[in-house]
Amino acid sequence: MSVKVRTILLLSLLFVLPILALVARVAPGRADQAHHLVLPVVVSSPDYDILLDEGRATPHVLPVATGKVVRWANGDVDTITLATAGGVFGAIIPAGGRYDWPTGAAGIFPYTATGTTQAEGAVIVSANGAADWFDGRTAREAYRDSCGGCHGPNREGAVGPALVPANLPQNDAFYLDTIKNGRPGTLMPTWKYIYSEEEMWLLLGFLRSPVDEDQTQWGMDEIAASRAELVDEATLPAGPTHDGNMDNLMLVTEREAERIAVFDGDTHTLLGRIPTGYRAHGYAFDPTNERWAFNISRDGWLYKIDLYSLQPVTRIRVGVDSRGLAVSDDGNYLIAGNFDPPTAVILDAQTLDPLKVIETEGYDPDGRWVRSRVAITSDTAPELVGPYFLIALKEAGQVWRIDYSQPDFPIVKATGVGRILHDGFLSPDNRQFYIAAQKDNVMAVVDVASMTTTARIPTGDTPHPGSGATWTVGGKTYGATVHAGEGLVTVWDLALNQIVAKISTSGPGLFIRVHEDNPYIWADTMAGVTPNEIYVIDKETFEVVRVIDDGQQALHPELTDDGQFVYISDWLGEMLRVYDATTFELVAEIDGLETPTGIFNTSRRHEKLGH
Repeated sequence: MSVKVRTILLLSLLFVLPILALVARVAPGRADQAHHLVLPVVVSSPDYDILLDEGRATPHVLPVATGKVVRWANGDVDTITLATAGGVFGAIIPAGGRYDWPTGAAGIFPYTATGTTQAEGAVIVSANGAADWFDGRTAREAYRDSCGGCHGPNREGAVGPALVPANLPQNDAFYLDTIKNGRPGTLMPTWKYIYSEEEMWLLLGFLRSPVDEDQTQWGMDEIAASRAELVDEATLPAGPTHDGNMDNLMLVTEREAERIAVFDGDTHTLLGRIPTGYRAHGYAFDPTNERWAFNISRDGWLYKIDLYSLQPVTRIRVGVDSRGLAVSDDGNYLIAGNFDPPTAVILDAQTLDPLKVIETEGYDPDGRWVRSRVAITSDTAPELVGPYFLIALKEAGQVWRIDYSQPDFPIVKATGVGRILHDGFLSPDNRQFYIAAQKDNVMAVVDVASMTTTARIPTGDTPHPGSGATWTVGGKTYGATVHAGEGLVTVWDLALNQIVAKISTSGPGLFIRVHEDNPYIWADTMAGVTPNEIYVIDKETFEVVRVIDDGQQALHPELTDDGQFVYISDWLGEMLRVYDATTFELVAEIDGLETPTGIFNTSRRHEKLGH
């Protein structure tokens, strides 16, 4: 071949390969995502469904429709014996050979493939194949929603270990049991009440697969195009259409039902339900108008909600995987924090028009440049400090202060705050921002004015303060956190940033709450071996005065506006319990809820811990 011909071929490859890579990145996804141009590139398909090679089956778990013929290929240099329990299928496959199995009845069919080494795998047969599971989503989407918070969006590890094939040496039965039953005494929950047996197998198959590091493209154009007006605001009623107390509404996330149940905190009656996105997560309440609330779901949909008529009026998709949400004290701006893509999005709170997309990346405390999920969004009270939004970058270990009074939203950064940042809250005077650095087992303290880290409080294993708990008694102001890694409530003096009490509980918890008119601290143990226990602790003496142990998995205590009652979700029991917050008497049991989790009282609009 001449030099000229070789040069032409090389140039052709240099032109074609980037196009092939582009096509791979923009392959179509869910129907509600932006449309992308896909070039008509023809790639020949392999003549098999599962490859057995180098001691593994690829894919590890294959979902297929009933009646499909599944073909294995032996890519190894030795003969492989394929076998399944009960002899449903099996064969001796020579090197380079094939084996076909015509599927019949639906079911899960684990198998072993034994040659020089032994591999495991499974075929899941159902009427429609992969479309039958995760409500039509993919295993990757389910992983990011349920597992990515602890194990990282790309399985790289965070609070939990990295879930990549090289880190999974045990057999399938071991990991299926872990997914199904959790690991008591740790943050790893049980998923058997959320996912079917087939879906847990598919999650395991995803964990056994190579890591896909493609970056999600969801920027200003995609965000703006997703905005939809659901109800014309001009047609909304002038006042509430229900008789609930607007300052004492209890909004309860029904996690798997894609809706919010709304209760009147005065009478404990259900007023209605509001449809939302998948697994409603962050809440914010307009400090200037009792009518408006905002909610962001884990699949990135942000809703503006009319609390007078209990319905969403506008929605927009700010990301693909989202968590945090905050509203400015003047009611003009919202900020949403995304896990995927790692961005923060600033919007007009009245119209939900996107104003700015901020890519969240930087050097982590160990000097590595990382793209970082947004762990929390918050805002300061301008009459105290600001006007600012605060966001924490989980992997980058940074806290950013964003001035929303300036048209370009300038940013000041505090770097090196801690490893794997999570929840946080402001001191009542808004001068200090307390943020959990979960890999360091500390609550880091960031001075909001100077944006410097002034202290690190060694609270215990994996602090998880939820939305914050501070109170003042005897002239001193305290803060507290539960821990996702151990049964412990840690209390510290906010003036000195020194620990004053460590209170043992029966297991790890995720949420802690107080109220200025109630004398107690309320903490759950939802990740513990006894996940139904709520610890009630005296604010002044730090003594445990009661352990409430009703139900199956109690979490997220929330007090009514006057502090007289406390609402507690029972996730697994699928009910809500209301207690007298002074006598601890059970006042009401409300069933008919689907997987109730987070509870948010509308009085939060007045809080100074961050909206």
